[in-house]
Amino acid sequence: MNKPLGMGLALLCAFAFVSGCDDPPVPKPRGYHRIDLPAFEYATYAHPCGISFEVPVYSKIERIARDAPETDVCWFNCAVPRFSAKVHCTLMRVDDEAQFVALVEDAHQMVFSHEIQAAGIRTQQFDFPERKVSGVLYNLQGPVASPIQFFATDSTAHFLRGSLYFDHAPNPDSLRPSLAHIEKDIVNLIETLVWTE
Repeated sequence: MNKPLGMGLALLCAFAFVSGCDDPPVPKPRGYHRIDLPAFEYATYAHPCGISFEVPVYSKIERIARDAPETDVCWFNCAVPRFSAKVHCTLMRVDDEAQFVALVEDAHQMVFSHEIQAAGIRTQQFDFPERKVSGVLYNLQGPVASPIQFFATDSTAHFLRGSLYFDHAPNPDSLRPSLAHIEKDIVNLIETLVWTE
């Protein structure tokens, strides 16, 4: 009876010795879920406050109840449920040059208030004189709350400002594919913007 026990113990020790010769285990790096990006396909949206533009077919315009024809401000969101993101937009009437300058300065201050968290701020200017649309798109790199902001204006009567927000904590590495995709959608919005009033 001792012989089988001794033999089993010897086999167990030999197995432990052989299996213990591998390299030490190394933890796998953290990965991110695969994001299937939709094709770029757009539909024209005519907002009752006097603008029209193209939006992705996979997005949804959410009108905010506070906007009304008798006010000078309209609020709406362009929601992209697939990416858990929203572009919060504000359309304002411009009455004079002083108000226009104040709106542009306010847009700059909103962007540069993220400068503490941002690793960099890239700007892209737009100018479409045939439609009286000009503006600036800001791409904020790093763990910022609003990685893309923009404004578009005719500088005399209309001022549209937008900010992209995700419904979760900002992580630039995991957001990079969806952020690049949404940036192209926002650029298309600016490039197709028309003042209808």
